Amino acid sequence: MYVAYAQDTVAKDVGTRRQLFIDNDVIAVVKNVTRRQHRPVKHPANPLIRRDRPWESSTYFRTSAFGVVKDLEAGHFKCWYEDYYSYFDSSKHSPSVESRLFYAQSDDGLTWEKPLLGKHFIDGRDTNAVIDTGPDVTQAAPSFLLDETEENPARRYKMMYCKRERRPSGLHGAGLCLNFSPNGIDWTPYEDNPIFPKWDDDTEILTYDPIDRKYILWGRFGGHPGRSVHPSFDAWFAPVYPAKPEGIWGTRRRIYRLESEDCFNWSEAALVLEPGENDNLDDGHYGFVPWRAGEMHLGILNVLHQVDNTLDMYLLYSRDGVDWKRFLDHSPFVPRGGDGSCDQFDIETTNQPLVIGDELWFYYGGMNVHHDWWVYGRAEGLDVPEALDPSLARDGHHLCLATLRLDGYVSLDATVREGWIETKPVFSTGAHLFINGRCREAGFIEVEIMDGWNNVWEEFSREKCETFTGDAVSHQVNWSGRGMVTEAPGAVKLRFHLRNAELYGFQFA
Repeated sequence: MYVAYAQDTVAKDVGTRRQLFIDNDVIAVVKNVTRRQHRPVKHPANPLIRRDRPWESSTYFRTSAFGVVKDLEAGHFKCWYEDYYSYFDSSKHSPSVESRLFYAQSDDGLTWEKPLLGKHFIDGRDTNAVIDTGPDVTQAAPSFLLDETEENPARRYKMMYCKRERRPSGLHGAGLCLNFSPNGIDWTPYEDNPIFPKWDDDTEILTYDPIDRKYILWGRFGGHPGRSVHPSFDAWFAPVYPAKPEGIWGTRRRIYRLESEDCFNWSEAALVLEPGENDNLDDGHYGFVPWRAGEMHLGILNVLHQVDNTLDMYLLYSRDGVDWKRFLDHSPFVPRGGDGSCDQFDIETTNQPLVIGDELWFYYGGMNVHHDWWVYGRAEGLDVPEALDPSLARDGHHLCLATLRLDGYVSLDATVREGWIETKPVFSTGAHLFINGRCREAGFIEVEIMDGWNNVWEEFSREKCETFTGDAVSHQVNWSGRGMVTEAPGAVKLRFHLRNAELYGFQFA
């Protein structure tokens, strides 16, 4: 929202929302300042969850195959993950897709237990399975939501999944369905399933926007574009047309967006993300999960590099949740590991980051097997280890974690030369000014408050500002002990002076 401040000036009403420097929305002018993107740091305890129970066949932490939440009401973290128990049937040229859904929990989000639930027994053994489907019907590619806005306790947890049915011609999609649960363990199907009878893909991510108060569903609606039913057509790897000729250009994976007020009645699917000039010729958009950071929309796009058969995650940003942009640095948000690492070939997620103290926790799937060489490589006759011995993938999928400071995606930095950042006019009724910043050796950040014509308010000058030299995600700025910034009336400009320091954002609150 913007309010008129003068005939030739517009002030942004920032309220108490955190203002980040991901784009230039509140930046008027800078000097000796650069913008840097920051990346999460992989946790040294990785991998956090791996196959380690005798009833597990192939624990699966892929796009639309796992989810992690922190349930404050229950007092612990919860994780769900798929297991494809007939993947390694040697009589089949490619693994089949009978699946179970397993559950794990943790007090600290790092050390996980797999509790015996007494719900499903495998080979006579109690297990941590919450859903165990048979060979004729399977609930695949689940997406999980802990819905804190839900008034019905029995529907506090929601799970979207693809239903598949076995017919004489093989397994076929039977629509996108919805389950409910009060605790994430006991699940009940929605009585009017399927939500989308014609959903024909295995990627969907259910989210809730707490500011717009809408459920948003992201996925590859309608299946793979450019598919043909002809037996000679290579449906997974159709030709790519970079020039996008009319009627045939959409042959790579892409992301659609749907929204709903109640999670039952949904808008028409709208195409929002498709491979383009920022992608390589063989890149496909495999999955997308967004979240809110202050007023910003941020999201992770999982990109399949088809030729190398690997996946990477890329951070995107948006002002409206529809028009998404890449960051200046197009490198992966969390880089894949080196030779022999648990995430050597594949890093992807369908999980929104969790705010844990002053950090953001990004749970992701890390794989030391390629995307699908182990699945289809034997039938294709590929000369790669995973195709010659698909069982190499039995322990190839893991739950991993990377952490980042709160709102630490991008900073405006000055180094040995002092720099400054001047904002556009902003308006807020928030009583105090807080900054998210980090100072290096001999570094500092100082702030002054001006009117719309750069006249400094005397009590909020740089000379009276108490210099910040530390590292804090929410430091209150004071001027000679004075912190009530509402004493500076109307719309104001802020000027941040800094040296050897990083400024991530500010907030009136």
